[in-house]
Amino acid sequence: MDLLLGGDLRFHLARKRRFTMEQTRFFCACLVHALETVHGHGIIHRDIKPENLVFDENGYLKLTDFGIAREWIPQIDNCNETSGTPGYMAPEVMCKNNHGIAADYFAVGVIAWECMLGRRPYQGKSRREIRDAILAK
Repeated sequence: MDLLLGGDLRFHLARKRRFTMEQTRFFCACLVHALETVHGHGIIHRDIKPENLVFDENGYLKLTDFGIAREWIPQIDNCNETSGTPGYMAPEVMCKNNHGIAADYFAVGVIAWECMLGRRPYQGKSRREIRDAILAK
């Protein structure tokens, strides 16, 4: 992996708290580009979150930490897999339903919200509270 010295998105969110729409749009474009590449190789990341998005020296976001990524085969049932970080997990993952690459894109929306508003759209002190908040919205 390349050396990335720009810090992760969580670090910058903690320092700046919010980003402009243009900055957020750029971050999301970088992330979507990375996901298109990963998904094009038949891989689902399953842990998209600010800590796994690191800036390079030119200000581009790079996707890291493929520790729980796996090959995505649509015919295989993965409904017992709930890997990821609760605040960024798609409802189908939280509810242990079969899921695909759309679950990674759900996290893009959560990150966009967090970048512009300074907090995640789904709050809770436990995994269950976060799941309930996701399902309620």
